[in-house]
Amino acid sequence: QQAAAQPIEIFGGYAVARTKSENESNRATLNGWNTSITAYPTYRVGITADFAGYYGTANPVVTVDGNSPSTTIVGPVSVRQYSFMAGPQFRVLRKERFETSFKALFGGARGHVPASTHNASDETTFAALFGSNFDVNVGRGVALRFSPGLYLTQFGSGQTQKSFRFAMGLVFR
Repeated sequence: QQAAAQPIEIFGGYAVARTKSENESNRATLNGWNTSITAYPTYRVGITADFAGYYGTANPVVTVDGNSPSTTIVGPVSVRQYSFMAGPQFRVLRKERFETSFKALFGGARGHVPASTHNASDETTFAALFGSNFDVNVGRGVALRFSPGLYLTQFGSGQTQKSFRFAMGLVFR
């Protein structure tokens, strides 16, 4: 049986991202928060605005090109990253107790490394998220959301960071 769809969803919860750059440096697990709001002008197609903040430490690898190239681990460095993205969200399945959807979001990410640890670095860059939502209804107008996805950013010298992002929390309809 198909359940009646609500035109607005508000989500908030815990998020974790496992970052990995192209050259295998700067791997980190960042913990934080994620919130989003989705408006559904039609039953299946919605527009989502997504905001997240991640915090943690990284052990950056620096390669110095000189007479003899060398690699040094600089670590640990405190990092913060905030993302702001928007895009379409598509309902795939909606039942009385369960709903699933797919989203493709695009926007920006702001990364920060404080000056007290190493050279200060603030950068805003492109970000994208391709993921899904799995919602389990726990009460009238409330569901528990599990939201895995591929989170892409491009910090540093044009390196694409491919991160696994997972968020879990409550969605209110």
